[in-house]
Formats: sequence, C-alpha cells, structure tokens
Amino acid sequence: MAYLSQELKQRLQLQVNECYQIASRRLNTVFAEPVVQFNQRGKIAGCALLQTNTLRFHPIIYQQNQQHFLEHVVPHEVAHLLVWHLYGKTAPHGREWQQIMTQVFERPASRTHNYDVTNIGIKSIDYTCGCGEIALTIRRHNKVLRGAQYRCKACNETLVAKTT
Repeated sequence: MAYLSQELKQRLQLQVNECYQIASRRLNTVFAEPVVQFNQRGKIAGCALLQTNTLRFHPIIYQQNQQHFLEHVVPHEVAHLLVWHLYGKTAPHGREWQQIMTQVFERPASRTHNYDVTNIGIKSIDYTCGCGEIALTIRRHNKVLRGAQYRCKACNETLVAKTT
C-alpha cells in the first residue's frame, strides 16, 4: 500500500469535516461523521460504504491530484453517505445525489473522475481486438482464465490475449 503522509491524511479529514459542517448547516440536520480510510485500490478514486458509514480513498490518486481531489472527490463521496442517511436506498448518482452535489456542495454532479491512472501501480495484460490493443487488469485477466469473455466497446469483437 502507498505511504500517505500524516499531513495529507489530516487535510483530507478536514475536508470531510468541512463537507459535513456545510451539509449540517444547509440541511439543518446533524449527521454522524464517517470513518475515513485510505485503502481504496484500482482506478477508483473513492467510495462510500453506506451501511458502515465509511469513506475509502485511493492514496496514490489523492497524492497525485491533491487540490482537485479535495474539492471534488471528497464531496462526491460524502454526498453518497448523506443521501443514504436522508433517503435510504436510491440510485447511486440519482436525483437526490445530484441535488446534494449541486445545491449543498455547489459542485458539478460528475459521476467519474478523469485523473491519469497510468502510473498508480495497476498491473495489466495486453489483449487485442479489431481496433488494436486493450489493457485488461489482472482481475479481469484472471476472470478470462476462468472462462469470462470481454468485448471491445468500439468494434464489439471478443478480446483475445496478445501473444508475444
């Protein structure tokens, strides 16, 4: 796991706290603050574990994109927990979540990030299709070895492991 300095952890925790203070003021509700972890893996910048009131953040993506991460990913994930608390089960990026993002946090309701994840240590295996090469993660490659098939989104051909 990547090392993240105490200072960076504290900055993110302060941003989480600030998001909760903003939400409490604007929604006139007291929310239980979540557990914050820095153990998210893969290409996902963060996730909200609703039932356990936990936020998980990717330490390398955070470290490489600090200010933008604090301004966008943290409110995005906090909004998921707030929606769960206020409305229960809803569509993950549905109307309620979008409303929290735009009206409470005054941030765009973006579903995904566009951070460069080429150098965060994700191993991949090259596959081919009619379009060319596509890198699959080790997890997907292992699923192929167990019988799964993946298709190219552009040409709809089944991906085949590249032979060297």
